[in-house]
Amino acid sequence: MVNSIEDRLASPHLERLAKNLVAHLEESGMTKPEFAESIGMSGSQFRYVRSRAANPSIEMLAKISAKLKTPLYELLEDCQLGHRRNLSAKQMTKNLSVVMKRKYANSGLDKEQFAKIIGVSLPQLYLMLRGDSNPSLLIVIEIARRLGIGMWELLGVEPVGEQ
Repeated sequence: MVNSIEDRLASPHLERLAKNLVAHLEESGMTKPEFAESIGMSGSQFRYVRSRAANPSIEMLAKISAKLKTPLYELLEDCQLGHRRNLSAKQMTKNLSVVMKRKYANSGLDKEQFAKIIGVSLPQLYLMLRGDSNPSLLIVIEIARRLGIGMWELLGVEPVGEQ
């Protein structure tokens, strides 16, 4: 599954992330390079995220969230965490694995068919099922859409509704 620059520019989640990072930068009073370093990014990575040319991984997003002491949900959604859980990258990746295993088991498909339906390669599917994957934000959004659930359900931030 490849995400084009058009996909990135059209993503409301990447737009909110960029807007919220700029707001945090302005509040911090730091220079762009100082701020980028403070959240664990290089200056060029920060520039790409600000311009929505980047599609950060779940691990990178969780790292930014932790450094800013702001729940990832709030960085991407422009609303309060509320009843949702603020999880680490490891917890979100584990939950993605659990949900995908359940969806796969209930699908009645073989792994190759299931991988095709969710739009990933067979090796990517194996990594996701083992919990060894670090997918990018737009890939998580697309997989969730294809599974018929929300991104936050797939990552464990919101409870998965019974399907």
